Amino acid sequence: MKVYACAVCGKQHIKLWRPYMNTEPLICAPCAELRQSPREYEECTWKEKKDCFVGTLTGKKLPLPRWKVDQKGRVPSYRGPGPEGMPMEMTDQLIISLKDVSKSYSSGEMTMVPAVPDEHGDFWGYTSVPDDRCKWWEELPTR
Repeated sequence: MKVYACAVCGKQHIKLWRPYMNTEPLICAPCAELRQSPREYEECTWKEKKDCFVGTLTGKKLPLPRWKVDQKGRVPSYRGPGPEGMPMEMTDQLIISLKDVSKSYSSGEMTMVPAVPDEHGDFWGYTSVPDDRCKWWEELPTR
């Protein structure tokens, strides 16, 4: 297996992410946070109907706040806030710019997913990671 280390700062033994359709470069949470791209979401007004909430787009785009990766390796969803009082949906996918890291990614934003090594030295596909390997990744320190 390749060295499981951040391609930017060299940190090891922490959670790392990889490009969704590739295996490198690997990047850690602090380096990803520095490379996050400004994002917007479409504002919704929410109404409760029959035990569920229904959102109606207002046509207004608002900036999402800068995120910080939590201890579980997650950031707030890129969809924006939900109904008042509801917790923000979280995701383990990071959208960042890798322009300064690799010439292969000079086109702009890249979706990064958890880099979970398989038994052959490669990485599990994002939706194919076995539960025990998910647990291994989640238990790694974030920083």
